[in-house]
Amino acid sequence: RPSIEAISRGALPDAGMTFEIPKITVVPTVAQTNEGSGFSDTNMESSFISVPVKKFAGQQNFTVELLTRTSPLFYDELLRNMVAAMAKAQNAYVSSILVANATIDATTLAAAPTAAELLSFVSRGAASVYSNTTGFARNIIMGSTQWANAMALNDNGRPIYVASQPQNAGGEIRPDSLRGNIAGLDLYADFGAPQGTDDGSMIIVNPTAYTWYEGNNYQLRAESTADGSINVGVYSFGACAIKLAGGAFRNNK
Repeated sequence: RPSIEAISRGALPDAGMTFEIPKITVVPTVAQTNEGSGFSDTNMESSFISVPVKKFAGQQNFTVELLTRTSPLFYDELLRNMVAAMAKAQNAYVSSILVANATIDATTLAAAPTAAELLSFVSRGAASVYSNTTGFARNIIMGSTQWANAMALNDNGRPIYVASQPQNAGGEIRPDSLRGNIAGLDLYADFGAPQGTDDGSMIIVNPTAYTWYEGNNYQLRAESTADGSINVGVYSFGACAIKLAGGAFRNNK
């Protein structure tokens, strides 16, 4: 779940389909003052962010023959695939929130970026995230096309990010790993992110600006004598909080 791994994590509260977290809206100030002058006086104010809790659920229906007359490994493999599908749905949900709430790059990139364009995008994104959150951008999420393009970027045939020599300091990407480094940002290649060169196929993020809250995974099983079927469902609850406006920056096609 690359988009989830690229942000911060928290434990989901035990009850409720929404919950609230405090947010400072006005911070206290300190200013240089002349002798005999009054102190700078700005009272801190706070409000609350209401975070919706979402359910992620899926089911499978099969016959008692399939369960009883096949290897027990069938049921274990079924559950593994259902849990994997649930993880993909959770990741897609978080990815959609990042895309929808990220600051849009004022510079358009109609095609996959060149090495110079990628570095410029990173620098613009880092500056934007810091100016909006006073925190550093640390991660970059790329869709599969952008990830592949970054691996192909080269300087006269020498790959910039697929490191082979210590002198190659632009970062490091490996074709056998979805993790890497782009110009100092930790890379998360996400096949659930917008693909091609579409809007949001590259997102730079301050991980403290977003938090993913999740609880346990649950399992339901029902058996019917009416038609000899077994129904198995898995579900979980999760929530994504937007804590700092402007904490993400995305490409603009």
